[in-house]
Amino acid sequence: MHRSLLLGWRRLVLVNRCALTCHGLLISLSIISWSVFANEPRCDASLKVHLDLHAPSAYLNSQQQVVGMDADMARLILTEAGCEVEWHLWPMTGARIIRSLKDGEFDVMIRASDTEKRREYAYFSRPYRQEVVGLFSQKRAGLPSALTLDKALAEGLRLIGPASGWYGEHFQQLRSKWRALNLYTSYPDAAKGAELLFANPSRGDLILVDADIFFHFVGPARYESVIVHGSDLFVTPAHLMLRKEAVDEEDLQAIDQAIQVLRRDGRLQEMEKHYRPRPLLQILQE
Repeated sequence: MHRSLLLGWRRLVLVNRCALTCHGLLISLSIISWSVFANEPRCDASLKVHLDLHAPSAYLNSQQQVVGMDADMARLILTEAGCEVEWHLWPMTGARIIRSLKDGEFDVMIRASDTEKRREYAYFSRPYRQEVVGLFSQKRAGLPSALTLDKALAEGLRLIGPASGWYGEHFQQLRSKWRALNLYTSYPDAAKGAELLFANPSRGDLILVDADIFFHFVGPARYESVIVHGSDLFVTPAHLMLRKEAVDEEDLQAIDQAIQVLRRDGRLQEMEKHYRPRPLLQILQE
């Protein structure tokens, strides 16, 4: 055989062998990838999620669609995990929300605190964002910026605070003392609490409230009229609280995995920044 023809034949054989090898490798990688994906936990539950419609957490936009910081995050997390999502939008107090979840009226509570008592009937996801609670007053009241809850109680100041919900053991004790002194005005939700502070006359000297909702209620025109007290805001992890009868452990694993992926690629953080009021962002970045 002619030398050039012989070299061409050998090259053709080598190319074909490489093609077969590469093709086999691609098939192997595809099988491995499919196996890994198939073994990942997936949520196959249809979940009803309760939302209180208070911006920026959750609200109806001009097209009457549910949007907001927690609404968008919950929808993204649960759909990423494979769950089907339905909204439950009936207005409720914090205590009523807990009772209704236990009774099976809905399946998921947003922005929940993980407590041992609640673990008896609910699972908790890994944190999906940070909840920010602050102690505020109107500047015209002239209260010192370094004022703390303990000092405010000792001085007999009136506090507007949540009617229920978990804000730590220390606050539980202080709330009982405030109530015993008849210096505590309860609010059913953060938006109503902000209204009580700005009422005429005001129902309290100070308010302990969700900072995102409070600043949204105050609005840009009144940002300079309020002051945050204490050296720090109360920043705590916010979880999805899931009724145990509605999900199993594999569903929970899929939800936790979705949160991990979405936090790693920054999508949840971007949603948080998008909805967070400007003055609160500035305080958190200081």
